[in-house]
Amino acid sequence: MPLAVMPNYIPTEREVLRCIYSMYETSFPVEGQGVGKVWVEIDVESVAKKLGCNKHILFGYLYSYLDHKYQYRTGGNAAVHLFAPRAGELRHAINLPYLAAILARQNQEHSKFMWSLGISLVALALSVGAIIAQIVTAR
Repeated sequence: MPLAVMPNYIPTEREVLRCIYSMYETSFPVEGQGVGKVWVEIDVESVAKKLGCNKHILFGYLYSYLDHKYQYRTGGNAAVHLFAPRAGELRHAINLPYLAAILARQNQEHSKFMWSLGISLVALALSVGAIIAQIVTAR
């Protein structure tokens, strides 16, 4: 699809990670020769198409933002990365076990948020009900 027709949609971090995980979870574990056997090659264009966003924006989001946000040093010059433009022979590689761990944490945070929101809405409904009941009985 030409860029001019692509929607200006920018997916959330959680949407991007969930999409990649669902598309590539069956590619793990990596068999045979692999870079640390945790890297899985992804098709950025296919992921972008599934998310309904621009492939160049998605690549930049993965490389410039998400990888920078989640990489950490393991000592010396070594670091753990989420995304790499090149990992050995692989192009556009994602560290799938690390992505799964990040996604699990985000799902846990999302679940906590939804529970808190639900409880707040129930409390609000009870408060409104109490106000209405008091107005009706005061007449």
